[in-house]
Amino acid sequence: MKRSVSPFGNSAIRLRLIEEQDLLATLSWRNREEARVWFKSSGLLSYEQHRNWFLRYQEKDDDFLFVIEADGNLVGQASVYGIDWDSGTAEVGRFLVAPEGAGKGYIHRACTELARFCGTELNLEYIFLEVFEHNERALRIYQQNGFVEERRYDGLVRMGRRTAGIA
Repeated sequence: MKRSVSPFGNSAIRLRLIEEQDLLATLSWRNREEARVWFKSSGLLSYEQHRNWFLRYQEKDDDFLFVIEADGNLVGQASVYGIDWDSGTAEVGRFLVAPEGAGKGYIHRACTELARFCGTELNLEYIFLEVFEHNERALRIYQQNGFVEERRYDGLVRMGRRTAGIA
């Protein structure tokens, strides 16, 4: 069963756990051609597939998908998943911005807040992500948030960072 997580953020954005009422919006973002190209599974998803994923997700305590809000509006999503509570590690990702939020820095801010949350609230010591090597915009955001390239393989860049000292 998923543990309760309070919303968090800063003066510009707030991250809260996804709710069923958010599924139509997040699915519409995910199914956009310009967004799908950045996902490892890039096919179109039906609402039924998305809702079935959500129902399974609700039972998992190692996966937290957050919607990003700015001025009370949904502007994106971000996630921490594959959490290994024993080793204090997890993957972050599923970063996605709403079309109207593109270029406004929401994903950069969400990455900052998510890394802080992983360290201070989830007590994780290390987080990592994988990004397509030709996704220069995302690579820049992750580097600015302290992620360091660890290796490249199959067109992907694996980046990681320690969460100690994030306040």
